[in-house]
Amino acid sequence: MTRESAGLHVKTRCIPAQQPHAVTPPDPIVTVEQLTCRDLPILIVPPETSPEVTRLREINREIVMLLAHELGTPLTHVLAYLRLLQERAPAAEQAEVDLALDQALTLKNRLDDILLLNQLEAGQWDLYCGPVSIQAALACVVQNQRWRLEEKGLKLHSKIACSRPVRADKEMLTRALAHVLINACKFSNSPGHIELIAQELDHVCCIAVRDYGIGIPLDKQSHIFEPFYQADLTHARRYNGMGIGLKLARAIVEKHGGTIQVYSEVGHGSTFTVTIPLA
Repeated sequence: MTRESAGLHVKTRCIPAQQPHAVTPPDPIVTVEQLTCRDLPILIVPPETSPEVTRLREINREIVMLLAHELGTPLTHVLAYLRLLQERAPAAEQAEVDLALDQALTLKNRLDDILLLNQLEAGQWDLYCGPVSIQAALACVVQNQRWRLEEKGLKLHSKIACSRPVRADKEMLTRALAHVLINACKFSNSPGHIELIAQELDHVCCIAVRDYGIGIPLDKQSHIFEPFYQADLTHARRYNGMGIGLKLARAIVEKHGGTIQVYSEVGHGSTFTVTIPLA
């Protein structure tokens, strides 16, 4: 089975992002049944930037964007050929063609993520906002990522208690939440479990994804939302990925006027908490 992200044309802007406030982490939580968003430990990561760092990041972004555009055109031709080959391949070769197409689509999705992140950061991407059922959005995310959970032997324990819709672009919101869940799958121990919680909290819907994996060292937590950053190069080689998923998730969430926060302990896993304004 292949996976491919869809593009969007956009017209309507959402409200600006708000800065979160730091809170003191509560005692550890034992079971998902006891878990609510009010209980979740949260550590706010302040941005650390300087004019030099900002300029270097801009240069890096421009180089990556150029490469993404240059790779995009030949990749389009490769995909077209593989789709044609998939229709005509003998049964004995079908598995190999499917695998090649799947890998090409993975590359395309990563290039699309880079292009989308650039447009979001440049203010060139607006959103189609409307009432969105968080239950439906999360169901879509879980269904699309089910194969990842099964591949690593992970069980998903969910507690969805947000009946009011949020104001969001459904496709973009599910894309952001998917990256958070993918991150939890990637760094979870196998076998294991992940907790997914959604709850109304004041004027927002609070969505938390909690894993019990390797965790993030405190001195590296201020960098995990930076593009192309990996907390540990050894883990980067082991777990693969470009280090862009969390950065893209934050850009999308903040575009919706929401926040994304993290609390993590090495050896005990991480909790990513997303808030999205209610409709």
